[in-house]
This record gives sequence, structure tokens and C-alpha cells, in this order.
Amino acid sequence: MISTVHFEEENIAGFHLQHYIDDSGMRALVHEMEEKASRADSVSLYFVFENFGDWDSVQSFFDTLKLRFNNWGKIARYAIVTDKAWVKKQSRLANFLTPHFEVRAFGMADKEQALAWLKQPAANAGNPGIAVLEAMPDHVVGLATIGQLTSSDYHTIDHLLEEHVQQNRDLRLYLEVLHPNGTTPAGMWEELRHGVKYHGKFSKVAIAGHEDWLQKAQGGEGAASDTNMKLFKLDERDTAIDWLR
Repeated sequence: MISTVHFEEENIAGFHLQHYIDDSGMRALVHEMEEKASRADSVSLYFVFENFGDWDSVQSFFDTLKLRFNNWGKIARYAIVTDKAWVKKQSRLANFLTPHFEVRAFGMADKEQALAWLKQPAANAGNPGIAVLEAMPDHVVGLATIGQLTSSDYHTIDHLLEEHVQQNRDLRLYLEVLHPNGTTPAGMWEELRHGVKYHGKFSKVAIAGHEDWLQKAQGGEGAASDTNMKLFKLDERDTAIDWLR
């Protein structure tokens, strides 16, 4: 069951989830989030999980939300309030949520603190096109596209890869494409090939994206011939990383 939490602030979308959420509830939730995103330059999210099941249930919910909500680039902050012990596992939260915005988890007794944090002005960090995904295996570099890639983003990627190259590590790339910006999977890889000087060091590349975007890949792959590349849906991150190991 889901109910909307209303705020005076137009840029905060709030929801209270209990027990479970069905498909109609998810559609209503996404619609409300899209409406907020259409009226504001940035949006903060407030979610209360009460008697909602275990950690896997919550992660499954966010995996589904990631597939259906199309304006992650507008999210500035995300406050999660819960009655569960995993409130302390904020590093795990940051790993599977879209990586560019701030995430904090709070206990049920700290709702006012969560709201106060959401209302604080967000630091201006610019608009990077790439974000680093943490908690990857040692030989895997995890990245997510969150905007239009620029020369600065390619420089950031090369800097991340340089240490691996110097240590003669076997490089493998996990790329989560949240904003394809009109390109196809093959086109996205070609852009990286031309922008990243260490692209030839990858022995395996896993690219994850929305299912309709993946269907644009010709022949199911669309990869460069010198790279072992495979495509995955956004909710198949664990499967993709297992393949990269």
C-alpha cells in the first residue's frame, strides 16, 4: 500500500509505503514523481518504509523504480525513513541507487531530521555526465552516465583507469546508461572508444540500460570487435557483475 505525503514545497515528493506495492501503486508513484520533476529544476525525494519486508524487498522496489522513472537527472537528494535495521547500511544504499544524488537513511524517530535535511540547499556540484559506482570488484570499473558526456568526463574516466593500468590489472568495465542522449548502444561504445585513451585495455565490457534502448543494438551486441561486450537490462546489475568477474 502506498500513500502520498504532501509538502508545501513543490520540489519535494513524498511517499509512505507499507507491506507491499502493486503495479497500479507503482504507476501512481512514478506519475507523481514525473509531475514534480516537470515543475522543478531539481527534486528531493522522501520515502517512508513501514512494515515493508526485508532488504531484498526494498532493493527490488528501487530496481523497478529505476526502470520506470525517466528524470533521475533532476533528483538532488533522497531521504529514506524506515523501521528496519538496514537503516545503518547507507553504503549499500548508495551502491544500487542512481549514484549522482545524495542519499541518507533515517529511523522512524528521525522524520523531522530527514525533512530538515531535504530542505537544506544542495551544494552546487555542477552537472557531470558520469558518476562512479562504488563497491565493484577490484578489477572492475563501474560507471553510470547521468548526462551528456563532455571532455571533462572522459578525463575523469582516464584518471580512474590510469591506476589500474599502471598496476597491470585486467580491466573490465561496467557501464550503466541512464541517459543515452539519443545514441544507440553501439554509438555509446564508439563515443567511449574515441574519448577514452585506455579503452583498448578492457578485456570485458558490460553495458546496462533500459530495455527499449537495448533493442536498438543491431545483432544483440553492437560492440567493437576487439572487446568482449555484453548487454544487460538495468535490473540485471548483479548478473552483469558476475559475468565480469
